[in-house]
Amino acid sequence: MIGGCFLMKRIKLKDHRREDSFGFLIQTVARTLDAKMKVELEKVGVDIKVFANLMMLGQQDGINQREIGQRLNFPEYFTSRNVDALVDAGFAERHPDPDSRRSFLVYLTKEGRAKAEELPAIVRDVNDDVLSGLTEKERQSVTAILQKVAGVARSGS
Repeated sequence: MIGGCFLMKRIKLKDHRREDSFGFLIQTVARTLDAKMKVELEKVGVDIKVFANLMMLGQQDGINQREIGQRLNFPEYFTSRNVDALVDAGFAERHPDPDSRRSFLVYLTKEGRAKAEELPAIVRDVNDDVLSGLTEKERQSVTAILQKVAGVARSGS
């Protein structure tokens, strides 16, 4: 500040385009996947909000809400709401946990198991649609890079 006035120095910024931003690109792809999944899930009567929970419980049910949230990296309040929605939709039931009086184990109902079995094909079809412009080798590379960035171990590694 000189004489009560701020001196502004022009700083030349590098040419930064959002199309070169990892965050922008990831968000764009995520929004595209989300929109396509909503459409496809709606066709089979599954709300996108409970989709991940239903998929995970389809692989292993009989676990408590805390474990569901940890496996999906969701906060407890979000997991609780999603389990409530699964129960309300008739896809899951809560049973008392024999090892803890304060928690419940979540099990899929017959209807929930049937819905969970439909989901992998939907995921595969939506992923194939979004990645249709890539070769198989490019798809594998993108997946491997994202697994590394996300800190997710590759299956079979």
